[in-house]
Amino acid sequence: MDQTDPNFINSLIARFMQLHEAWQSDPAGADWASLQALGREGARAYNENGGPSFHALVLDGVQHGEFHERFLAYSLDAGFDPFKVEKGASDAAWLPVIDHANLAEAATSNPSSARMHESLRRLAGERFEPLAQQVEQGAAKFELPLFWAAEACAESIPKELLMRIEPSLVAAGRQRGGRPDTEERFLSTPEAIIDSKARYG
Repeated sequence: MDQTDPNFINSLIARFMQLHEAWQSDPAGADWASLQALGREGARAYNENGGPSFHALVLDGVQHGEFHERFLAYSLDAGFDPFKVEKGASDAAWLPVIDHANLAEAATSNPSSARMHESLRRLAGERFEPLAQQVEQGAAKFELPLFWAAEACAESIPKELLMRIEPSLVAAGRQRGGRPDTEERFLSTPEAIIDSKARYG
């Protein structure tokens, strides 16, 4: 199946919702193998520019639990890049595919969100260390593509690393909070209908 086809992405969303509902009904009997397979398929679709809305819909703005932790871990293992950014539909700002600000906020009160956030912080250390080194060597940071990703995903980057890249990003990340409309720029018409009718969970 064409992995850029909205119908394929919608099928991923439907499968996620079915697995999530089954987990809610019987956590001990969760089908982790099917969730792992879904994580692989979702990451592949995402990597082929067909599925960013899938990850936004299933991870952003929901109450996280073990199910979400595992799904994020499976997705990351399959190559999902949580620091990918794309141009917003209404302005020139670079926006992340998942909402790092909301995840960081949720991490302050939800243990599952906190562990998910920490997994991203560990990855961010590897991902953005080269940028910090370039900046320290005098590179023009605003001309570096990785800088725009750091700016958009600042809430998931360790403070000490942000200080080396651009100190103002530390305060900016705290101030902007969640971006509730982040995922709308990715939604196909069918996905928007799914989202508006019944946000899962």
